[in-house]
Amino acid sequence: MRIAICEDTKADAQLLDKVLNRYLNANKLTAEINFFTSGEDFLSVFEPGKFQIIFMDIYMTKSGITGMDTAKKINALDKDAAIIFTTTSDEYILAGYSVAVFYILKPVEQINMNEAMEKCRLQIERFAKTIEIIVNRMPLQIRLRDIYFVEIIVRNCIFTFAAGRKTASGLSLSNLLDKLDGSTFIQCHRSYVVNILHVRKMTKTDFVFENGERVPIGRKYQDAAQKAYRECFEKMIMGETL
Repeated sequence: MRIAICEDTKADAQLLDKVLNRYLNANKLTAEINFFTSGEDFLSVFEPGKFQIIFMDIYMTKSGITGMDTAKKINALDKDAAIIFTTTSDEYILAGYSVAVFYILKPVEQINMNEAMEKCRLQIERFAKTIEIIVNRMPLQIRLRDIYFVEIIVRNCIFTFAAGRKTASGLSLSNLLDKLDGSTFIQCHRSYVVNILHVRKMTKTDFVFENGERVPIGRKYQDAAQKAYRECFEKMIMGETL
């Protein structure tokens, strides 16, 4: 998950970063946090899908574009980005809710940060869920959304990511399924677990992924795999949390 903090006052940005990281750590979440001091700076690197949560100071004064104007430009291009306004006044609260999911009055307090981030739970669940695996005797956090599929060989799991990148970990199938409980992964073969999010299409014998790779569907798993694939696809169409 990538989070942007757009704030032209250094002290405010530091406090926001502090309470945000406290929330992330308490909820065992990981995120890349990028800082910007003006709307122009942010828009110069912004593109749809790049940032999942954006903290935006309404009253930025170091440039010609306000936080409200910046947020409107973001919202016009990326409806999925969750915008949280930070402000010293509630003057724009009604106008703000047309483009933002929440607003926080300064100075930012932990209780307000927690409430704001809970409003962004859909984005958090989509982009920040991780599991811990052991690689070369060291713990490694991997983001569930990044996994394409997992091949199980005896008591080893081979995780495949985008562009064919692979990571191996000593993990049994049962332990793997426990870690993936309640996510978008399904077992489609005695040796494979796939992430439905990255499946481009399903045939009678294979799942075909965005990167062109194929994973076989075992005969006894066909009905369950087809049902899970259909249900997951329907949820995505309806915009539900996956």
